[in-house]
Amino acid sequence: MDRRYFLNRAARGGLVAVLFALGGILVSRRQVVLGEACSDDFQCRSCNKLKRCDLPEAENTRNYGQKG
Repeated sequence: MDRRYFLNRAARGGLVAVLFALGGILVSRRQVVLGEACSDDFQCRSCNKLKRCDLPEAENTRNYGQKG
């Protein structure tokens, strides 16, 4: 294996890793909208979507600290 081949494969591998990371970030930032079922089974306190969620259970958790 020569140096040029190694650098080429390393660059391709890095690009693939970046694409997968961006895809994971975009999927994880998906918002819950009214009319959809919550993917976290109404465990609002530990949900990372709580600040942007429109469900009534999330509203109660934000306002009163109650479990949805």
